Amino acid sequence: MGQVLRIDPLNPDRSALERVARAIREGGVIVYPTDTIYGLGCSPDNPIGLERIFRIKQRAGERGLLLLVPGLDAARSLCSEIPPAFDRLARQFWPGAITFLLPARVDLSPWISGDRGLVGLRNPDSRYLHLLMELIPGPLVSTSANISGEPPSGRVAELRKQLEDQVDLFVDGGDVGGAVPSTVVDLSVTPPRVVRAGALGEGVEEAIGRL
Repeated sequence: MGQVLRIDPLNPDRSALERVARAIREGGVIVYPTDTIYGLGCSPDNPIGLERIFRIKQRAGERGLLLLVPGLDAARSLCSEIPPAFDRLARQFWPGAITFLLPARVDLSPWISGDRGLVGLRNPDSRYLHLLMELIPGPLVSTSANISGEPPSGRVAELRKQLEDQVDLFVDGGDVGGAVPSTVVDLSVTPPRVVRAGALGEGVEEAIGRL
């Protein structure tokens, strides 16, 4: 069973963050708290880790995997093109609980871009996650820590029982029960389309209507 590392997302200990970053750099798969729900993560440059995440979730690969990014420049570097709506919506809602689907850079792993060739990107509203991305350094895979079709748990103790020895490190940031997943917006179509209402759905729909 994977080890547990406790961390305070509001006041993270640097040595603990360095341990998490090291696990990711060394090819590990982790469970960790995001600013929405607990996620499964690894380096997007780690094909074995990416495949492990799909096996853990028991999910087919056509949908791809979300990446957390530290900002607009990092997001642009992962895309083959930037739709006009991206900057306006990202500047309004990032950092925050909104994921944008954008045309993926051609050399990104198909585990990330899925069948549609899109990459899901989110800039989290979390100081500790930004510090972690600095230490990795780079983006971080983020997908809900659950088996596909089952509700995600907000407690590491429950996640350990479910995922057992399939995960290398469980980062325990406390209870995130009741958290809502991010809103997902497809920017590869015109006009942009909300494909999951999530945390910010109503406000995002209004913003799209003003584009």
